[in-house]
Amino acid sequence: MALDIGPKTIGIFTEAIGEARTIVWNGPMGVFEVAPFAKGTFKIARAVADNVGATSIVGGGDSVSAVRAAGVAR
Repeated sequence: MALDIGPKTIGIFTEAIGEARTIVWNGPMGVFEVAPFAKGTFKIARAVADNVGATSIVGGGDSVSAVRAAGVAR
């Protein structure tokens, strides 16, 4: 069962997101509703929000909930 992504994957994804000009995100990184497994999803949400030069599309109910829970919804 995939519950979250780890630090290396967070780093790889964050770097790629930072360089992207278009981001389409559908699906959280794990079980973000359970606090011990929210870190990966929240870090990715922050990376997407921090890339102000990109066009970002977040789709799917769980992804939208994750972005709101991470406090980065716009």
